[in-house]
Amino acid sequence: MRKVILDTNVFLSGILFGGISAQLLGGIQNRKFALCTSRQLYNEIYDKLVYKFYVDKSIIRDVSILLSYGIIFSPKKTVHFREDEKDAYLLELAQESKADYIVTGDKKHLLPLKKWKSTRILSPREAKEVLL
Repeated sequence: MRKVILDTNVFLSGILFGGISAQLLGGIQNRKFALCTSRQLYNEIYDKLVYKFYVDKSIIRDVSILLSYGIIFSPKKTVHFREDEKDAYLLELAQESKADYIVTGDKKHLLPLKKWKSTRILSPREAKEVLL
């Protein structure tokens, strides 16, 4: 099964706005791919939902269920990503999990890389074509 990291922006878009990102979240539930995650990714998703978007508890519960499908990794190697240090944890997670894909909407820093070691970096639209 292919291993996939969904960036926080994909989770938030799918949960709050639907569309292709929501279809990718459905792919987690339908076991179309294995979700790779980490404590840092969990925390960022929850922090944004609670403190930026002020979602209610039912959405938090649904996100918890969705994230429970994932495999939690604890990256041991630090990656220095000068372009955007706050996203370095995604590259660390990719390296630790040996993920096949990172799916992100980050057009400025992550998507231009196209690849990190053996992990391809895709937009949600590209990921839909490959994963669903």
